[in-house]
Amino acid sequence: MKNKGTITTAVLSVILKLSSLSLAQVVITPDSLSTPSNHIVAFFALLRDFDLNEETQNEYAITEVEYEQLKTAWECLSQPDKLKFLHCPASEFWTGSFVTVLLFDLCNNKTWEAHFNNVTDYGIQGLSLTLSRFNRPVGLSAARKTLVDLLCTGSSMVKDGKLKIDEKIKTQATERAGVEARHRLEKWEQLLNDDQKRSLMDKLKAVNEFFNHQIIAQADKGPVKGYDYWQSPIETLVRGKGDCDDFAMAKYVSLRLLGIPSEQLRIAVVKSSGSRYHAVLFCYPQNETDPWVLDNLNFKHLGGTDSHILRLSMRITHHKMEPIRGINENHFTEFQRGLSEKVTMIDPRHSFPNFGTALMNSQRLLPPGMGSDRGFTQNGGFSKNIFYALFSNPKHGETK
Repeated sequence: MKNKGTITTAVLSVILKLSSLSLAQVVITPDSLSTPSNHIVAFFALLRDFDLNEETQNEYAITEVEYEQLKTAWECLSQPDKLKFLHCPASEFWTGSFVTVLLFDLCNNKTWEAHFNNVTDYGIQGLSLTLSRFNRPVGLSAARKTLVDLLCTGSSMVKDGKLKIDEKIKTQATERAGVEARHRLEKWEQLLNDDQKRSLMDKLKAVNEFFNHQIIAQADKGPVKGYDYWQSPIETLVRGKGDCDDFAMAKYVSLRLLGIPSEQLRIAVVKSSGSRYHAVLFCYPQNETDPWVLDNLNFKHLGGTDSHILRLSMRITHHKMEPIRGINENHFTEFQRGLSEKVTMIDPRHSFPNFGTALMNSQRLLPPGMGSDRGFTQNGGFSKNIFYALFSNPKHGETK
């Protein structure tokens, strides 16, 4: 297999070439770079669909017919749109991603034969291009088994304040993962629809207990060191397994669906006993600074149960829990001594692309028409363009 670093170098050279050819003719401002056009959104949606559908060629996600269609779609993009696609903050996602091989060949108008030779050289057969990164390869069969191909297209599954999971998703869950997968989805659907008017603590207990009892804790296993893929709630429920970040993500989205604003929630990376990194969910009651901790690990030695919830101050005192950083849709924070936290950046997805991918795969779970280009809003909702703004290079450690 080739040195994957050469992919990034090649793509950067293409970007620079496009820039030198076009910047003299087109005025591009920071605002215009950060705002995707409908053509760019459509191109990414086409790429995502081709990547995850059932059609493959010699185990490669893109077939010759699909490659030619992507070439036509790329050629139809205006020069400003091509620059936006390659230069906006979202383009950082492609660095370190197998998609760069495809983009490089599209930019250079390579034939299918030449492109497939590159694919073979880099050993990309059997992988999802849009989900994989060099240190987190995701197999096509594994992605389809958890229904990722159905999670980004289609209308919202929230109607009149009720979650109604698409019947196609339930049917495919049964066919691809077994009837228990469907049962877990239906139990989650009922939980969210029945608990809308309960108190904050009742919602926390119900969600924490549900996932701790329904999902088996299992660390991510991949072909490379540091492999870590964050699942959306539907992926976790279909698999019936997940690691700590999958539990935290599922609880986060569930509480958002139950009406809890994002500013009260953090998916938190903490250090637990033995200096082990771990992900939990923090929920802050309004106007309070000591959050409740929703954990998938129990602490029965202190009289707790699988669903017991304690304040962070108690976890620090009794379990030596050390909060490191926290994320929600709007903020990335670093925890200081005690319970205080410092907001260090505006968009957390620039440091946690895994979180962004899980958000992208959750976009059908919240009501339409309430989102922004940032993703979820304070009152719930998801932008149809959010996938474009989700990705960038990983800069912080990942959990186990």
